[in-house]
Amino acid sequence: MKLLDDDQVQSFINFGFLEIRLPELDSIHSEVTSRLREVCEAESHHGNNVLPRIPLLQKVLRNDKIHGALVSLIGPDYLLHPHRAIHRSTPLRKALDGFSQSSDGHLMGDGSTATSIWHQDAQSPLARARHHFPKFLIGFYFPHEVTTEMGPTRFLIASHCDNGPDLNRAIYQPQHIRAGTFFLAHFDIAHAGFPNVSDDDRFMLKFVFARTKQPTEPTWNNEIAQWRTIDDTSSEQGLYEPAASFIWNRMCGRINTERGTVRTSYGSLEREVQQDKRLRAIYGATESLSVQDCVEALKSAQGKKKHERLQKNLRDSVRGYPIRWNERAVVMETAAYRLAFFGQESTDAVRSLIKVDDPWLQVNAAFIAGEIGISDHELPRNVSKLLHSPYHQVVRQAIDALTFMEVNDAEGVLRQLKELVMHKRSDWQAPVVQRGWSASDQIDMNIAMFLLANCSQVEPRDLIDISNILLEKSNDYSSSIVAEALLRSGDAIAQNHATDYYQTRAWNTSLLGVTRAY
Repeated sequence: MKLLDDDQVQSFINFGFLEIRLPELDSIHSEVTSRLREVCEAESHHGNNVLPRIPLLQKVLRNDKIHGALVSLIGPDYLLHPHRAIHRSTPLRKALDGFSQSSDGHLMGDGSTATSIWHQDAQSPLARARHHFPKFLIGFYFPHEVTTEMGPTRFLIASHCDNGPDLNRAIYQPQHIRAGTFFLAHFDIAHAGFPNVSDDDRFMLKFVFARTKQPTEPTWNNEIAQWRTIDDTSSEQGLYEPAASFIWNRMCGRINTERGTVRTSYGSLEREVQQDKRLRAIYGATESLSVQDCVEALKSAQGKKKHERLQKNLRDSVRGYPIRWNERAVVMETAAYRLAFFGQESTDAVRSLIKVDDPWLQVNAAFIAGEIGISDHELPRNVSKLLHSPYHQVVRQAIDALTFMEVNDAEGVLRQLKELVMHKRSDWQAPVVQRGWSASDQIDMNIAMFLLANCSQVEPRDLIDISNILLEKSNDYSSSIVAEALLRSGDAIAQNHATDYYQTRAWNTSLLGVTRAY
């Protein structure tokens, strides 16, 4: 395993992505490219099934460089998320007039599964919060050489803490991507494809990786304690430095850190401010935005029904990026990120916000609790009370938060989670996105993540009890995650249940194809 060093981790934090090259796997990259062409021409893009369809990809994902980088950035217990996709960009077949490096619009060849619109990825299947501290990563794997004419993917540098693509950010678009290049990016990095004006299809494979534990120490080859100030040239394009320093400290396992030195004003909490001003409001000097300021700012949203979506035809439009609930990915209130920055100083404020009878405030309070992570014994109990909420948004965020907290009464929480799995509200069963997923499905998946994070702390019989209910459902996202929890538990009986799941879900790829029905 090849762990990252301090400079590489700082570069990831500062710019939002790392470029990793795998020339030692050239024959693998060539074979993967051939298989992709066959699959896309004769079958389908397969989406989440691309790994069982092209098992050779595991040699890339398990490569020492990729595995070491993932351990370095999101810990040794990371999860290969069940969501993945093939992004195919077909030749445009017409002149590329007026489309520049910063253009924001969909202009792609027929049959393309990639987009040239600037965007931050949506969570799949339904929304989760956007985190500054990295909890999810995206892997962009280019198995073949990508020339300028084929349209390399573009990135907005240091956009991973923004609440939407800001085209004032510097743009990174590689002129030439070598075969076997793997970009490992913060999940919330803003990016876009680019029209393909070559004669060949361009392929990129997308993978998602999830953190399952709060860090307690650096998980890379760490030699320095504090964030190093970057040079002036880089700082013009990199992340706002107090934000970068905060993320560095969190990844080192430190919660209460030295605060920034940039002064802001209370007015910075308005969502219309520019992104750099917003980051100053979150990570600036302590004398400008106190805990009480943040509580008052959050309470000003009370009664505005921001937990409700502004949807149309089961699709959320986030153009303009309003701070409210949606089913793509949820940006919390600026004051919530500020309270997460304050760390344990915010715990009393979180308790008070949980008690406010407003679902949007409770969603934000649960988010803060999960970001703080370590806490006293009371805070997890306060958050677990939100599991009884009639609002699925509150329940989903509460489960996410408890996944990253020190839960002393895990047995009591498990009882509540089992109740949620078995007896969900009828109004949580309707599809809320075009793919047919319901709020109930996402609750199952969040519960599966909780089980994965706590699989070695809970009693095997309790883990098996709730896992078997999830395994019997058709939701393969939650099923695959809970099967991983059973495997990681170390209990032989639990592992047998996981084996049964994998045996019944095995897929014979040799029978696929237009002309091979049997």
